[in-house]
Amino acid sequence: MEIEVDLTVDNIIPYLIDKSKKKFGLFSINYLLINCTIKDLLDFMWEYGISITDKEFPTRLEYIKYILVHLTNIYKTTDWQKKYDDPLEYCGNAIISSKAFKRYMHNLDFITKQDLIENFADYCADQEIVVHNTSLNSNSTKMDMYLTIKKSNVKTGAVFVMNGVNINAETYLETKDSIEKASKVASWNIFVTTPIGVLRIGFRKLISEMTSLNCWVYVIDPSRKIVYGLTKGKKNDNYDLEARDNFIRKLPRVPMRAPSQVIKLSDYYFEESNSFESFNYRFFDIYNDLEHNKLILKDEKQPKYSEIFRDLIIMEKKSGTPIINYASDNFKEQALVSGFLTAMDSFVSHIGGSIMEEINYKGLYVQATYGEHIHLVCFLFKPADASFKERLNYLTNLFETNYYEQIEKFKKTSDTNLFNQNEILTIIKEVLDI
Repeated sequence: MEIEVDLTVDNIIPYLIDKSKKKFGLFSINYLLINCTIKDLLDFMWEYGISITDKEFPTRLEYIKYILVHLTNIYKTTDWQKKYDDPLEYCGNAIISSKAFKRYMHNLDFITKQDLIENFADYCADQEIVVHNTSLNSNSTKMDMYLTIKKSNVKTGAVFVMNGVNINAETYLETKDSIEKASKVASWNIFVTTPIGVLRIGFRKLISEMTSLNCWVYVIDPSRKIVYGLTKGKKNDNYDLEARDNFIRKLPRVPMRAPSQVIKLSDYYFEESNSFESFNYRFFDIYNDLEHNKLILKDEKQPKYSEIFRDLIIMEKKSGTPIINYASDNFKEQALVSGFLTAMDSFVSHIGGSIMEEINYKGLYVQATYGEHIHLVCFLFKPADASFKERLNYLTNLFETNYYEQIEKFKKTSDTNLFNQNEILTIIKEVLDI
């Protein structure tokens, strides 16, 4: 008979770890709770009716532990036990479902599919695997990359990549169909996604369906820079050497990635000894030391697009009234920006709708995106690449999702104080990598 434990802030995290039935989590609750604000924590506590009466000035860590104690007690005393395997799973789902924390979830995903492709290609090259770009291949199999490795004999892999932003029921079904078709031209099939991708598909559903497709599954976590191997597929039964050779002949002569003899290309960590046993994995994990995030906080390398970024303005769509403006330190030509905005009405039809188009205005490279309630205009020193354009579109959607209520009030008042400017600037910098 299990002895009932009286949960306290001192024992809650060890208790959750002890009750967890699997070793490794794809998403660290630490990451979300350490990076949110105290106000976010208080908003969550208000949402769940959590009060603290025995502590006058709680620390962040104590706030977090009080939340975990409360959620765990809910789990232990309700029917949630029928839906979730253990209290940590319930706590994790309650936290990521809360409006207070949703704005931080984008850090668990690659904003653009191309970024996920590039990172997995680097990882493969470090494993002595040659990576080919299949985007120009005329074969009906819509794979993203094709892998070749030559040891005692040639081995090949068809890679299908989905970041969480682009996963829905229709796109996931199309990808599963493509995986089946690829069995003829590759020894193995490989599916690559992110923690948000797993969340949208469903952890158990993903494992079950990819196992039935005889598919390897990799999950890449950009928040902690870790590559997880969840399942290990077997060689395809329908593999056809002639079909494979015909497919390879249509690939570009120069591979997308080749193993380097000099340096390691990927800065992501992969531990093979803990990989490819799906029973070892769960979606959530948590650590005793919530400052464990020294491992998982973003590094301080130069942002990718900081050198081309000039200025960004987010405006209410109907009135054109600016909500927020962010300019780089080395861009002082605000008169040009004002001139562009004044002239915008005369050619807005050329950049409107859901499609971004580049405009060259007096030496400025301008990218514009239109959402349902806002439009966003970005000024650059150089033309934007495909990844940056995707980032702008993602930022537009994220802003409308996170600040819908504030936007609706802004339409009536034009009060920019409705928006937390520092919070928004942080999101802009992270999403655009500037």
